Amino acid sequence: MKKIIMILMALCLVAPAAFSQALTPKQEKLINKNAKDRAKQYKKDGYEVMGSLPLQDALYKHFAKMELGATEQMGNGHAKSLNNGRQMCLTYAMSEYASKAASQIKGRSVTDSYGNEIDTENDPEFARFYAAYERLTQKEIKGELQESYTVMKKNADGTTEFRMFFLVDEDKALARRQKALKDAAAETNLAQNYARQVSEFVNEPVK
Repeated sequence: MKKIIMILMALCLVAPAAFSQALTPKQEKLINKNAKDRAKQYKKDGYEVMGSLPLQDALYKHFAKMELGATEQMGNGHAKSLNNGRQMCLTYAMSEYASKAASQIKGRSVTDSYGNEIDTENDPEFARFYAAYERLTQKEIKGELQESYTVMKKNADGTTEFRMFFLVDEDKALARRQKALKDAAAETNLAQNYARQVSEFVNEPVK
């Protein structure tokens, strides 16, 4: 098992290429349009932005960071208190990110030493691995979900609907997924010849 984990860690050292930090005029134009369009839709639907920054300005910052490589993860929540609503949004976002991360590798082809494709979705060994990987990724990713902006609106029943948008730096998130992979492989005793292939899938940014 130690040998398997060492292979996994070695294969996971390569992170996605860094993104440029300069926005082009074309990107600036697209960001302004997206911010304006989304702000208009939020206002039409009755949402207000939390915080002192005007909605369109908050959206501009959000889309600018996405253009520079960050990925978006949304969290939903309905609650009577702000703290409960925010916590529900964070939990939802963590769960959704982990689910996408697991699904992204779940459907990939894995072959055995004879070149035969494994039915990874129904194989018990892989089923245990995917479940462990999703659970561990949800735990690990919490520190990489950076709140970008939150909109809310009052409901007729006295609760407030929250939509909290997070940004994820996939270079940093990669390290979290690598740890989840290592721990899931150790927990489920994933076979060495499959672990190498799965580790390559884990290196891909979550979309």
